[in-house]
Amino acid sequence: MTPEIHISSLQNPLIKQVARLQQKSSERRKTGLFVIEGRREVSMACKHKIVAEELIICEDLFQDDPLYPIPIEDIQQKVHLSKDVYNKIAYRKDAEGVMMIGKQSPLRIEELELSADPLILVVQDVEKPGNLGAIFRTADAAGVDAVLLAGSHTDLYNPNAIRASLGCIFSVPAISAGSQDMIAWLKNPDRWPGTQRPKIYAAALQKANNYYDFDMKGSCALVFGAEDKGLTQEWREAADQIIKIPMSGAIDSLNVGASVAVLCFEARRQRDCR
Repeated sequence: MTPEIHISSLQNPLIKQVARLQQKSSERRKTGLFVIEGRREVSMACKHKIVAEELIICEDLFQDDPLYPIPIEDIQQKVHLSKDVYNKIAYRKDAEGVMMIGKQSPLRIEELELSADPLILVVQDVEKPGNLGAIFRTADAAGVDAVLLAGSHTDLYNPNAIRASLGCIFSVPAISAGSQDMIAWLKNPDRWPGTQRPKIYAAALQKANNYYDFDMKGSCALVFGAEDKGLTQEWREAADQIIKIPMSGAIDSLNVGASVAVLCFEARRQRDCR
């Protein structure tokens, strides 16, 4: 049986590693590790087969929750921190008392298992962790089959993205790849034998039609651009339709997370009514 470790010093190498993983995307890329903080988030990670390198617990703060169980006995390496040390590395002080160092488990696009009429979400270069987390939370709630992360600027394992998603980053399959590869995959007729090739609906403002005029009951991919620049021309040209959310006020667009919610739940509404 692996012995449990008790740490009360901020100079411990594990504490320094946690801090680096939380703060630096380069450290997450180099090591293939990342930090998950919070009872719900750790429970979701364990439920969806994220492999734990270390389970970190502050017994002064941690309380089990039957709604979000954590299989503590099944995790070999457990580390116990004093309250002072835990609060130094935790984003939420005096809260929940549990975090985990997990192994990244990237999927390849060929490994996706989709439903007969999949609802696919594509987001291009969404950089803000809060937006990314909100997108995954929406995707989980709306029954999205997969989220495709196009481009190189999105960090799926940013602690703030995990936190904003409430752990839904683990419940919805995610693929990171270049736009060209994703477009080729979506448009490849050999990939969709016996299934309708997904219609590509790209959300934009210019030369667009209102989203509710289009059929989203069948296989489709909803595509959204970065917060500041919107969609690239590559995705506009690949789209079967350019669609928009009509705006009635002074502003001409919604936050990308809000836009994703509007269109995903329109697709969900249409599918529930068919």
